[in-house]
Amino acid sequence: MYDHSCSNCAMSEICLPLGLDKADIGRLEKIVTTSAVRHTGDNIVRQGDAFQNVYAVKSGMTKSYRFDDAGTEYIHSFHLPGELFGLDAIYAKRYGFTVEALDTVVLCEMNFEELQVLCSHVPSLQRQVFNLLSRDLYNSHVNPIEHFDQTAEQKLSGFLHNLLSRFHARGHVSMELHLPMSRRDIANHLGLAPETISRLLKRFQQQNVIDIKNRLVTIVDQVKLESMVHCHALEASITPSEITRSVK
Repeated sequence: MYDHSCSNCAMSEICLPLGLDKADIGRLEKIVTTSAVRHTGDNIVRQGDAFQNVYAVKSGMTKSYRFDDAGTEYIHSFHLPGELFGLDAIYAKRYGFTVEALDTVVLCEMNFEELQVLCSHVPSLQRQVFNLLSRDLYNSHVNPIEHFDQTAEQKLSGFLHNLLSRFHARGHVSMELHLPMSRRDIANHLGLAPETISRLLKRFQQQNVIDIKNRLVTIVDQVKLESMVHCHALEASITPSEITRSVK
């Protein structure tokens, strides 16, 4: 188990403590349990399990995915430090996604009923929970990688640009992105074939937009990467079969 301190956490400016005074942070800390470390491949919650807890990623990265009635896997999102998951289960009372550790992960765990009671006494905490819920809704509707009419190049460049922006919001100044997820996971998330992801990453590297060393991607030209999100230049070289989902 890891000790926790919301007031001293590096993620406090983007997680639940944002906007709380010292006394209210202390009240929040009383309902937060920092869970034991989770390792690559460990399931944290499972799709269909009864809803009980909300989780905040303290370190590491997780992915959330679900299976449809035909057994096809759909990766919904990747959660970075400071991001919450489990709030989507409030309505259904069951988790809609399985959440899995992509590398070594430490989580802050909160019982939702206790969080709900505390929110009723701390309006600023309630506002922050609403803000985080709204952020998730906003990202799911307007994030470029969710636009089905985008080209393969736009989807992948948008994915990398989005990750870079999220890491920078966490105080990272480096242009390096450690991607613990597989190429297959990225392809599934973007609705592309794994071969398309590999081909485009290679091309981005040849164009000096990125540099790749195993799972470490360095953004060499951020301006060009951002411009690619709005560019259709490479679409003609990607075959229609590559743009379809190829995950079974």
